Amino acid sequence: MTRPEQTLHAANLAFEHPRVIDLVARGAMLNPDGTALVHLNTPDDAGTAPIAHDRLMGLLSAAAGRFRVLAQNENDGAGDNGPVVAILVPSCPSLVVALWAAMWAGVAMPLNLLFSREAIAAQLAASGARLLIVPPAGAPAGLYEKVAGLDAEIPGLRIVTATVDGTVAFDGEMLEPDPDWRSRLTESRASADPDRVAALYPTGGTTGAPKLARLTERNMVASAIGSMLSIDYRADDRMLAGLPLFHVGGAFVGCLASLAAGAAMIIPTLAGFRHPAVVAGFWSIVERHRITIGALVPTSLGAVAAVPTGGADLSSLRFVGTGASTCPPEVLKRFLAAWGGDAVRQVYGMTEFAGAIAQVHHDVTPDGAAVGLPLAQADVAILTDDGKLHQGPSTPTGELLVRGPQVFAGYVDARQTAGAFHDGWLRTGDICRIGETGQLHIAGRIKDLIIRGGHSIDPMALEDAAMAHPGVALAAAVGLPDAYAGEVPMLFVVPTAGASADLADLPAFIDARIFEAPARPRRIEQIDDMPLTPVGKIFKPRLRELAAEHAARAIIATAAPDAGATVQAVTDGTRGLHLRLDLPPGIDADSADRIRAALGELPLAVVG
Repeated sequence: MTRPEQTLHAANLAFEHPRVIDLVARGAMLNPDGTALVHLNTPDDAGTAPIAHDRLMGLLSAAAGRFRVLAQNENDGAGDNGPVVAILVPSCPSLVVALWAAMWAGVAMPLNLLFSREAIAAQLAASGARLLIVPPAGAPAGLYEKVAGLDAEIPGLRIVTATVDGTVAFDGEMLEPDPDWRSRLTESRASADPDRVAALYPTGGTTGAPKLARLTERNMVASAIGSMLSIDYRADDRMLAGLPLFHVGGAFVGCLASLAAGAAMIIPTLAGFRHPAVVAGFWSIVERHRITIGALVPTSLGAVAAVPTGGADLSSLRFVGTGASTCPPEVLKRFLAAWGGDAVRQVYGMTEFAGAIAQVHHDVTPDGAAVGLPLAQADVAILTDDGKLHQGPSTPTGELLVRGPQVFAGYVDARQTAGAFHDGWLRTGDICRIGETGQLHIAGRIKDLIIRGGHSIDPMALEDAAMAHPGVALAAAVGLPDAYAGEVPMLFVVPTAGASADLADLPAFIDARIFEAPARPRRIEQIDDMPLTPVGKIFKPRLRELAAEHAARAIIATAAPDAGATVQAVTDGTRGLHLRLDLPPGIDADSADRIRAALGELPLAVVG
């Protein structure tokens, strides 16, 4: 199918299925008795009783009705879009049911499990949430304990518990499927509005003030259809869900797209690929459950690549998608070598676009390190420094802009929406060029978010914490390239006059002020002068170069400490941030190969 044909097909599907619930129901119409969900309590589990697509729709109908009743109280608070249902549940059938049922009943707000209590409270207040769904007391990860008592602090909020063992129950009452879901679907569709806001997705990291993206039915439907066609989900597919469902990638590239096709989704324990045994047992899970599609973040891909296949039958696996952050070429190379297949495809997107902007389509050969072609109905353009827009193929490098039915309806706080658009195009904040084949090549980010294994970290949280220390004059946080996580936080500080010796307590000082462990800086570097722009702003591109050089030199010191190799980090308009490697004359081939292989694990191009 050519791209114009795919775009037309996507538009027709969106017209036929205008709401998220209609798209889920499509899978039930195509494959009613086929498996929709399988939950693995342990990595070697044969799976809880599979939930068929028809049964899933019955559960969604019953849950939507339950949520409407539970959200009623003496305050009118629901609003035109229905009650806001916040969901703090790990990946399991209860989360899947809660997510799509909440969108049918009102507005879903899935929460990152790493959110601190303070961040959760801020987002509940900003959204006007009526229900907060969490696992019961004593469940893994202590999520209930984290939010206990918030219902007494936030007016109109009710906490509802949900089972996480593969069953679906709310407040201790097992959910029974609604046998009349088809008629209820038809009745509700009569007043359907594709432009109704049906989800609020937190974006911009897990610290600081909440930034909630408003996603409409149209946004989410267009996103899921685009991914369904790009990945080529089929009714007989069995997708191993390794992307978190509280993220737009896991929700729309993975879950909704597979459900709409009538495919099955296998959930590998509550912890997913954060469970060491899931990583160790990945290949046996593929064999046991005849997995056809895998979805993993690059860090998980790298961890699995180090696990021997043990002779497992992997003939069912036809496609592996990876996203949330850039996949280092060396990680990709190792995974392909371990698997023996060749279809690992990059996915690139953002919350404000309701999922994927581009993917390497299932039938397209990747163009080097490109993140793929724009999805159906998505238009892309490059904005250069001279203010001109360029549409591909073969564009100069500039900021990537995107438009289409997937573009969000702004933030809950309208003031935060300012600057998100340029003449009707959504600004991604990413530096990109469009190649000769039309695929997108991401060269870096204009925005300063640090993305640690798909976990977004706001650098201002680190900077504000450091600046609270009396011995710090200036602070700036950037990503330190990392072979496993893509990047980790690194903090540069300029001490106040005579305070250098007083900064020994700075790491502990900062840790006490950063709620989430992943956001704490991996390294703190004291410098005499902060690089500044001519107008006095901190020049972070230079700091990223310094961080990249630190990471590269540490790797070289381990790979070949006596080789005499040097490295420099450089940023230009073609390659973005990259490394220039200088090997001394006469270096032995083995040392040179070790250095190149080790540097290849970083998410940076290496020249020389």
